Amino acid sequence: MTKNILQDVLTRERRSIRRVPLPHKERGAEEADEDILYEREELHLEESSSMSWQRIALWGIASVFLILLGVALLTSFSGATVSVTPKTRLISVNYEFTAGKDEGAKLRFVPLPVSETAEIKIPADTAKKVSEKATGTIIIYNNFSDKPQRLIKNTRFETREGLIYRIGSSITVPGRIQKSGQAVPGSLEVTVTADSPGVEYNIPPTDFTVPGFKTDPARFAGFYARSKTKMSGGFDGVIKVPSDSALLSARASLRETVGKNIIAKKQSAVPQGYVLFSGAVATKNESLPPEPVDGNMSLIKERTIGVALLFKEADIGREVAKLAIPNFNNLLIEIPALKRLQLELKEPQNGDVTQAQTIRFTLKGEVLVVWRYDEYKLREALLGKPRDGIATVLSDFPEIERADFVIRPVWSRKFPENPKKISFEEIPVGVEK
Repeated sequence: MTKNILQDVLTRERRSIRRVPLPHKERGAEEADEDILYEREELHLEESSSMSWQRIALWGIASVFLILLGVALLTSFSGATVSVTPKTRLISVNYEFTAGKDEGAKLRFVPLPVSETAEIKIPADTAKKVSEKATGTIIIYNNFSDKPQRLIKNTRFETREGLIYRIGSSITVPGRIQKSGQAVPGSLEVTVTADSPGVEYNIPPTDFTVPGFKTDPARFAGFYARSKTKMSGGFDGVIKVPSDSALLSARASLRETVGKNIIAKKQSAVPQGYVLFSGAVATKNESLPPEPVDGNMSLIKERTIGVALLFKEADIGREVAKLAIPNFNNLLIEIPALKRLQLELKEPQNGDVTQAQTIRFTLKGEVLVVWRYDEYKLREALLGKPRDGIATVLSDFPEIERADFVIRPVWSRKFPENPKKISFEEIPVGVEK
């Protein structure tokens, strides 16, 4: 049968545009999906609005927190730092001073006993008739009275065996003192020399009495002495000794060594706040007799004894400033390089600085004076003052040359009200001590 092509085409076309009704259940599902979609869109809009307000609130809280944190940090780091340049002046010193040993003296010196011995062995190649007296150091005690006791030159000190030794010059033994409720004898260290030459006076440390006080039992019992060193150097006979030139050279070298040792030891022992000037050490040298040792060798000894004179830095600095600076007005000052001044002692009336109650001396040299300011008063004067008011404040502090400051935060127009917020730093003057 012949196929009708047109019919086939039409039939397919009709099939392609035919409306096939959907089942009722399927249509209901589609409508439900559309309703759910609309509901979700409405819910999304509501959630977006709520989250937006939450974000605004959180940002607001965070902003307030950051502001408060910033204020707290600025407050904690607020304050003022003041850099102070003190007033200074280079002065030339060439003045004479008088100082006393007593505590009530206007300018007081403190004596420190010094004693140093140096020795060396040198060849003994020259036979010589030698007559030498033994010598040694003793400590004399005054347990008799609280008043000083003067002992004249050649006062005798006697051992239990009856050997006599004498002091070479007049001395004054300090009086007894009270310490922690107990009596402490006054004492003085001195050198004594045997009454006669001979090896029998070379003795080990021992005790001594003062035979001159035997007629006064209380004084005799209260004054006594004990050896600090052995007695040595006594000899009477022919002995090999160094040549005169070798002996002189050895003694000169020993004296130089002793002098350096004394200065070094005393400088290291100077208490805080005191000064020991160059030239403030009064000493005398003792050439001890050569002692035979090791066959053809001789032991040469040089002993230096005396006193180092200390001064309070504040006291001597004030007296120097009074003379060197017009209109000084007793302001508080410091002389960092004070000990660079050279001290020259004047001969005391009794000729013995170690026993002097008053001394005269000259100080010479150039030093820088640095004025000191009262930090507490300056801080109190700056509290709450405006930035441009510092010049008025400094007019009451002549000790200050200038002052620079930094106030934090930078926009603050006045110094803090809290004294703990103001700190100071001093501009160094660059002077070695």
